[in-house]
Formats: sequence, structure tokens, C-alpha cells
Amino acid sequence: MTPGPTQVSGTVLPKFEQLEDDPAVGRTPPVVVGTDLLTGEAVRIESQGRPMVVAFYAHWCPHCQAEVADLTEWLETNELPVGVDFFAVSVLEDPTRGNHPPEKWLHDEGWQHPVVADTPAMSVVDAFGLASVPYLVAIDAENAVVLRFAGNVGPTEIAAFFAALLEPSA
Repeated sequence: MTPGPTQVSGTVLPKFEQLEDDPAVGRTPPVVVGTDLLTGEAVRIESQGRPMVVAFYAHWCPHCQAEVADLTEWLETNELPVGVDFFAVSVLEDPTRGNHPPEKWLHDEGWQHPVVADTPAMSVVDAFGLASVPYLVAIDAENAVVLRFAGNVGPTEIAAFFAALLEPSA
């Protein structure tokens, strides 16, 4: 299956450098439109008045491989909280490295959430300020970035991450 072209619009977030005092917090994230690598359906990564998490994974990255395996296993017995959308973006694709193509890797892992491929020019990477993978961006129901995180999160932390997005702001 050949996915349609991925498009990015909106304001680019600053490059992620640190968790503390992240300048992207409170900003509106860019919108990503593309084709789900697993189903071939159109995907629009944009707030629909619900919180959302956008995860960025590279097929060849051992940390991403561990994160996807852990999350997939966790999600088999735990459901995402109702009202939180979860998207993935396949980034930094390299046909000379392991687990290529990424859609086969994710399918083999049992991934069940929409996943869009970045553009060859890395438009999605640049728009979300990605510095390394795995990478997560949490966006609240008002469509503002709440948190960005680079590195492995793990199932326990991702559960807390999703739950925190549903808590009313103080």
C-alpha cells in the first residue's frame, strides 16, 4: 500500500530542548494530514475538542522498538482513557535499516492506532520540534501543547500521561 502525501500546516513549534520551561507549552500545534499506514484511511492529526497525544517513532530505533512493544502489550489489556485521541508518526525512515518498512513493523507489533508517515523532507519532524525519538507531544482539549517528552515513557507513565490530559486545569 502506498500512502498518500503527508501535509503539514500551521505554526511550527520550537525545537524541543528541555522538559522544564518548554517554549512550546501553551502553543497551538501544527495540523498533519496524511494516510494511515496500517489501514489506508485518511488521518487528520488535529484537535477535535478532545485531548490528544502524538507519538513519534523510527522503525530502526531500539528505544522506539521497545516503546512500541511495551505500549502495544499494555494496550491489549488496558484501554486508552475515553476522550483521548492517540496518533503516531513514523519518522526518519531509512530503507537500509532494520524493521523496514515501518508499516510492516507496526503491523507485526499489533499497533492499533492511526500512524502517518513523515514526508521525505521531514516536515512533521520539523513542525513538532523533534530532537530525538521516541518523542511524545501531549495536547489538551483546547488544542494547546501541554507537554513534550523525548525518550522512553513506558506503560505506567503513559497511563498517567493520558489521565493527566483528562484532568480539568486548575
